[in-house]
Amino acid sequence: MTRQEATQLLRDELNRFGLTTWSVRLNQNANSHFLGLCSHKDKCIILSAHHIDIHPTADVVNTIKHEVAHAIVGPGHAHDEVWSAKAREVGCDNTLPCSNLSLSPEIIDAIRSGADVEITFEEHVIRTPKYTVTRLQDKCEYCGKVARSVKEVTIPQSGDTTPDLKIITLECGHQIIKKIPKGTPFHLFQFGGDPSCTHEWNKNKCVKCGRNKPFQFQIEGMAFGEMALAVNSGVAILDEMGLGKTIQAGGIIKYHPELWPVLWEVKSGLKYQFSSFLINWLGDEHCPQIINTSKDYLIPGMKHYIVGYDMLTPKSRTLKNGTVAKQGFDIRKFNHIGGKLNPTTNEWEGGHSIKCVVLDECQQIKGVDSTRTQMTRRVVKGKKVICLSGTPWNNRGTELFPMLNMLNPTKFDSEEKFKRQWVDMYWEGRFLKVGGIKRIPAFKEFTKDMLIRRERTEVAPELPLVNRTKLLVTMDPNQEKVYDQAVDEFVKWYEEQVGQISGMMIIAAIQKMRHLVALAKIPATMEYVDEFVEDTDRKLVVFAHHKDVQELLYDGLKERYSEEMPVLRYVAEMNSIQRNEVQEKFNASKRCILVASQLAAGEGLNLQTCSDCVMHERQWNPGKEEQCEGRFIRIGSLASIVNAVYTHLEGLTTTDPKLDAIVERKRLQFHAVHNNTEMTRWSEDSIMKELAESIVYAHKRKRQAA
Repeated sequence: MTRQEATQLLRDELNRFGLTTWSVRLNQNANSHFLGLCSHKDKCIILSAHHIDIHPTADVVNTIKHEVAHAIVGPGHAHDEVWSAKAREVGCDNTLPCSNLSLSPEIIDAIRSGADVEITFEEHVIRTPKYTVTRLQDKCEYCGKVARSVKEVTIPQSGDTTPDLKIITLECGHQIIKKIPKGTPFHLFQFGGDPSCTHEWNKNKCVKCGRNKPFQFQIEGMAFGEMALAVNSGVAILDEMGLGKTIQAGGIIKYHPELWPVLWEVKSGLKYQFSSFLINWLGDEHCPQIINTSKDYLIPGMKHYIVGYDMLTPKSRTLKNGTVAKQGFDIRKFNHIGGKLNPTTNEWEGGHSIKCVVLDECQQIKGVDSTRTQMTRRVVKGKKVICLSGTPWNNRGTELFPMLNMLNPTKFDSEEKFKRQWVDMYWEGRFLKVGGIKRIPAFKEFTKDMLIRRERTEVAPELPLVNRTKLLVTMDPNQEKVYDQAVDEFVKWYEEQVGQISGMMIIAAIQKMRHLVALAKIPATMEYVDEFVEDTDRKLVVFAHHKDVQELLYDGLKERYSEEMPVLRYVAEMNSIQRNEVQEKFNASKRCILVASQLAAGEGLNLQTCSDCVMHERQWNPGKEEQCEGRFIRIGSLASIVNAVYTHLEGLTTTDPKLDAIVERKRLQFHAVHNNTEMTRWSEDSIMKELAESIVYAHKRKRQAA
């Protein structure tokens, strides 16, 4: 039984007994022991996701009915006769007290490491679970043992087209020989213009007909990806934003038809953008099918299918009229394209399978226990995988493991082993914290045949750099009074809770101050836009975080400039078609102002016709800000430099000066770990505590001065 089927059955059972106000939740923590839990206080039934994954359907159904009986009889009955009678009435055939998973550390590690865990029962007086771990991707073909590599040797072969050989020695003693192709004509990968033109190239564009071709570093990336796919289960292209990772993946796929059909997993708002890329660069015959609903039928014969990450996470909710709305695509269809569902077995049969999966923004699957990661693992099992990301991890080294496990399960077969060998673990007080990757040079050497990352300055110095400046702002007296009151409340809360506060608690508590700062900066940002419009004839993008701040900026700018130029907005609520329309209209306009959500616009938006932006609000993570700046640093950028103006609110107790210092330090650390040097250790909790303590200290100084 799948997680979606289990949660839907539970929802149906609750509705059947009139418990329509009760909710359903999945617990994805493998360390939790309960199979199911009924919370009367929250009016919620919680199911263990891992219990659903590994136990027979009959046991999962029994757990659901068991917990529904608890919900019906109410608190105070535990497993007494009242509950037992109700449990039998709803169809539960096991009225023993609640069972638990009791998973060993080895089984938990196997689950988190992408292994399949099968459970059988030895029948005694009571049933005792017996777990069997199986891996479908990483067994030695000679002896059947788990394939773990201990040594790899590459043997070059003479000739421009003769494949090189790679010999992989396994822990069991057997060897695997892989052939590495070479000589693939990636330099012919072009689009647009006139193919018969005698081209005159200016970098990657023909000045006579406008035809495009890849940069040399992109051709080298395609050759690397081809090699990596030959010796591993996949490849990760982790180039900095704007360097054309999608183009490199497309080139690999175009010249390797054995990878067809291909499934592209992308953020939902980018589906139509990827569709345009495939048609423009690979040709009309590569026109993809975009999967929008759970009921979509996969059309046989297509070379590409595009699905949003959200479609892989099963969800269902009951509407006010009682209708159950379902979201989530049956991933079994990807292995049976053109096949049929057997109503007797509820299994898909016949058809053909996808051969390759492209995971765009692969940091979306960083959590080993999340449903999204588990579903993606099922999709990529036994297939080639291409991972794309400019920011493969933001905070913790462990976030890399799901990707590495998919790329090469013989090297990365255990999450616990990965943490011990490659992740910096350290104590902060009495808590064990997870840091970044340790032993960076050794890690790069160990992964050099599956990961590639280049910086913009390293491979494409002709692309624009970012020039960051600050627009200094102060509060007016009325705003300062409201803000000081919010600071008073925060300081009082912090001093009452000191010693028991986590970073997430501080972020939540500080939101009011952050919001007030954003509102206070609106007049200054509006004035800057006025000056920009008066002094230049260029386009401008204003990035903001809070929704009401975005609306106030958009409404104000539209009122002032809608008659002179288009004033657009780009927000999270827009669907992929609307987002694509905004992008195209912005790029097609000679002058334009765009107000964009920092989070919604941080990925997939190409604004290479612009070179100026205002960062109205700061983000906790410098990678989020650089993703916004990276919208302008795309292939085909018209500017030699990107000007990013950061609206900065001065003041002793305001968050901007303190957050600015912290974010800039994080920015240095971010680049250190992503590129060439060792990382200075830090954690989100310590950063937030530092910010909170600096605000409290400044508040006390201000009060003493008064």
